[in-house]
Amino acid sequence: MEDILTSLFAIVLCAFLAPIVSFLTPRQLVPEVVVLLGLGMLIGPHGLSLATHGQSIDLLAELGLAFLFLLAGYEIDPDDLKGRNGMTAGGTWLVTLALAFGVSFLVFRLNPFGLEGAAIAIAMTSTAIGTLFPILKERGVLTKRIGPFILAHGAVGEIGPIIAMALLLTVRAQWISVVVLLIFLASAIIIAAIPGRARKAGRKIVKFLHMGSESTAQTTMRGTMLLLVSLVTFASLMELDLVLGAFAAGFIMRQAVPDGRVELEKKLDGLAYGFFIPVFFVVSGMGIDISVAASQPIGWIFFLVLFVLVRGLPVFIATFLPACGAGIGLSLGDRVSAALYSSTALPIIVAVTATAESAGAMSNEAASTLILAGAASVLVMPMIVALIPITEHEDAKGSANGAGSAVPTRQALKDVETESATPSVSRKSHDAAYDEDDHEELGKSVEDLPRVNEAGRAAADAAKEKPGAKQNEPGAAKKNPGADEVNPGDKGEDLPAS
Repeated sequence: MEDILTSLFAIVLCAFLAPIVSFLTPRQLVPEVVVLLGLGMLIGPHGLSLATHGQSIDLLAELGLAFLFLLAGYEIDPDDLKGRNGMTAGGTWLVTLALAFGVSFLVFRLNPFGLEGAAIAIAMTSTAIGTLFPILKERGVLTKRIGPFILAHGAVGEIGPIIAMALLLTVRAQWISVVVLLIFLASAIIIAAIPGRARKAGRKIVKFLHMGSESTAQTTMRGTMLLLVSLVTFASLMELDLVLGAFAAGFIMRQAVPDGRVELEKKLDGLAYGFFIPVFFVVSGMGIDISVAASQPIGWIFFLVLFVLVRGLPVFIATFLPACGAGIGLSLGDRVSAALYSSTALPIIVAVTATAESAGAMSNEAASTLILAGAASVLVMPMIVALIPITEHEDAKGSANGAGSAVPTRQALKDVETESATPSVSRKSHDAAYDEDDHEELGKSVEDLPRVNEAGRAAADAAKEKPGAKQNEPGAAKKNPGADEVNPGDKGEDLPAS
């Protein structure tokens, strides 16, 4: 027990120090994930031996992996997979998979459908969009013209390898794996339909869940944990990787709350990024034999180059395809940035190497080399992209023909109306995730919001009037408190003329 607590203390200390070290690096070029892996190597059995693996520590690490893919599945918007961008990303990933199988067979002389050959091939097809998301958000890439294109390729680069892992990294016959995967996906789809049915059939239950989310009941968090553990357990019982169950849980959460709920997301981020995910990366670093990697640096450097050639190059070529809507008007810097961001691969590598190593199909030396290459990709690729100028989105800078003018969307206007119409209302737990249940609680429907907003503005204008002010100045607004008419400018629809 003392060994477990000592190891846990060292791991948690590394988790605490990692963001500080990342923050102190020049321009914060070293991502926190890389620091976590480095500190794990330092305290692990191949370093200072301050922490050791054990059943309890490994369980915490697996929960961290589950949380990582839960949030990755939740962050992916299904709309990013629809349309031309999604089709292009899917086709590009299939080309990448074919190239990876070819490299595994021709370069490494491995059976691409064997455990080790498949693990190496899958590792070369992944994109660490879950790890990249904070970096993309911080740098404002998501709001730029290349943003939707990167998200689409990142989403497919997460989903594709997860499905490939379920089909290929197994000792069962391939047709049995396909049947098991279809059963699991069908079960996940059925579970995903429950929240919508529950909202229609029992609004009182939904209201209770919302109200209990800020009490000691913590209903939404307990429901999320139930969903996560249930699907992970179900995947394990069906001999699928837990990554698939966790990713499906995140995807189901997105379907249940398509517009998001801020208070739930904050709690999930606090629990996941505050403890479980850092533990996963530190424990993953503990398994890396740095002496082997240092004695043979050409190995992980070679894999790093392969990530760019196998994954990045097809994405770069895809930006030139006429079918790619985002490819219109992209600069060379945009295309190179998309390719380099798509070449980052770490969480999937950790997952596939752990699966192959536990099955005895991959040596610790090969696994350490792959993980180091993945860590280097997360470090090097964003550093290079930081030096490349990326084109701003037309919506952000405007355009001459008006197609990209900075006109607020209908949803943005609705959010502004909602915010200004209810300035003094306590929204309980739904700080920014204001939904229909809150409107019912206030006794107002969504359609009443513009009328409420007009009344609020009229009251504010009346309050600004001073005693003795001139009533009929030229250009003054006509005041008629008893009339139902409102001036067109008071309707909250201040759209610029097209």
